[in-house]
Amino acid sequence: MHFGDSVAPGTKHGASKSSRPAGFILLKNGIAIEKETLMAQIQIENLSYIIAGSILFTTDRLTAHTGDRVGIVGANGAGKTTLGRIVAGATTDFAGKLQVHGAVTLVPQVAPTRAKSGGQSVVARVREAMAANPEILILDEPSANLDEQHQEWLKQIIAAYKGLLLLISHDRTLLKTVATKIWAVRDQRFTEFGGSYDEYVADYEARQAAATITYRHEQQAIRDLELAARKRREKAAHVRKGSKAMSSRELKTSKEKRELNAAKLERSAHAMLERAVRDNQAEKPTHAGFIKVVGADLPPIAGKSVLRVAHFNLVRAGRELLHDVNFVIAPGDRVSLTGANGSGKTTLLTAIMARKSGIALGPSVRSGYFAQDMYTLDGSRTVEQTVAAATSLDMNRSRRLMGAFGLNARFYPRLVSALSGGEQVKLQLLTVLLGAHNFLILDEPTNYLDLPAIEALTKFLQGYPGTVMFVAHDQEFRQQVATRTLAIECQQLREPARVAQGVLPSDLPALQFKYDQMMLADDANPEELRELRTQIARAKR
Repeated sequence: MHFGDSVAPGTKHGASKSSRPAGFILLKNGIAIEKETLMAQIQIENLSYIIAGSILFTTDRLTAHTGDRVGIVGANGAGKTTLGRIVAGATTDFAGKLQVHGAVTLVPQVAPTRAKSGGQSVVARVREAMAANPEILILDEPSANLDEQHQEWLKQIIAAYKGLLLLISHDRTLLKTVATKIWAVRDQRFTEFGGSYDEYVADYEARQAAATITYRHEQQAIRDLELAARKRREKAAHVRKGSKAMSSRELKTSKEKRELNAAKLERSAHAMLERAVRDNQAEKPTHAGFIKVVGADLPPIAGKSVLRVAHFNLVRAGRELLHDVNFVIAPGDRVSLTGANGSGKTTLLTAIMARKSGIALGPSVRSGYFAQDMYTLDGSRTVEQTVAAATSLDMNRSRRLMGAFGLNARFYPRLVSALSGGEQVKLQLLTVLLGAHNFLILDEPTNYLDLPAIEALTKFLQGYPGTVMFVAHDQEFRQQVATRTLAIECQQLREPARVAQGVLPSDLPALQFKYDQMMLADDANPEELRELRTQIARAKR
């Protein structure tokens, strides 16, 4: 047993293994931290982490045992990665009790390099970590850059792993497949849920629904008590004034009694208001904002096609990625572009934006492009100034979408340069979504978004009346948003099938917009118009 200062291992860009010796106790802010080699196990109690003088997060009691698959979820910047680094021993400036039994390996979130794509880097580092056979493995956003093949590989690797896994992720498909318990951070506090990710979501939604009902009931009770109090005050005023039928003598002789009765009524009214405050203190549950974009909000598109690609060859660094490719994207399509890591998805999107030979955008197309490595923000502007300069909508609607992305009113006056990396990604994406565009080209828009922001983006695009082409590794996002899929396979671009999904009410704006544009075209196909009318009728049901 040893008491002393922590020696934090440096976190490298590859898998990093804690260098703390096993079997010692370290006193931290007067509270013991223990590490032993008995078994892979984690216990955390009342741990807190402070940054720049403010509490980033605190924890309830969190536990994990060998064989557990713990999904760590929460908003960007809430402390998920920091908690993982604390468990790994890479961050030591915290207060509270932490017991970690066993060797820990951390695979941090990675970004693409010139030599490797993000997916290739992740695969290499996860393999390196597995070769160490750690008792505790921490994976930070491991699926963010993986194609479908390697996402399946990751699931198999995790299934075969016998130790304790901490999985920091916003990938709902991976969380649903893997997690056996959840550590969730909300309102700056980590809590534990003992169940699958689906069960956690259902439990949270049920709690939110119950809280909403409680809040509404309490608000009604407050209104009822305020009304009763107002009536008593009015009655007190009437009593104090006296009846019009009373003579001057009666008014004079009854003044003292009337004053006593009026004061009694006022005290009763005051007591009612105090009870309204005392007995009804439920906080208003927060719900993500949603805005509806209609065709009139966007620049109109004339003609039957937004994008035509004919006999197009795509070459990068002397390597042919696509050969003699032909496809058309029509107004209202939401196209998911898929393919293996390194197959050319991003390169194709940049070629479209550059309008390379063989690629034609319609003359009325106004494209908005988002990519992870693109940064066009002015760091000297505030968040609100940045959105106001970019948006084609009124600011009230724009603010609702900002709030859904986690950039609420407290962010409005902040300088862009003061935002975290994840917050800047959200802001960059918002400037594209809210801009005067009718064709959105989005390259991995979900990669660095938290779950609430992904859900907000999903709803936005489902109701978007323009056209969308996107690349995303998030399978659930693709399934919920795409109406078509184009897959890069063997230097060809194939369309496996139109996405099989029923027409939803949220599809109505896009369908109506597409129908209106086709009606304006001289060469509109009557069969396509009839099909669109049928789909619009279904969406209205």
